[in-house]
Amino acid sequence: MKHKIKARLDWVKLYEETKDAGLVCHRCGISRPTLRKWCRRFQKSGQDGLEELSRRPKNSPNRKIFEKEIIVGF
Repeated sequence: MKHKIKARLDWVKLYEETKDAGLVCHRCGISRPTLRKWCRRFQKSGQDGLEELSRRPKNSPNRKIFEKEIIVGF
């Protein structure tokens, strides 16, 4: 198991045991929004939810479109 995933799993498990977000955040050196994010992802997808997701945007409003990319025939 990767180090980051193990750490996130530890955060979630510690929170589930203590039900004290402040304590977990203080001990682990993370913010409450970070803890909430990983707990939510863990509840939704289990251990697979603790994987890092891509931050790449799904679309780019400033992308340049060239003539050869334009689809003709709509």
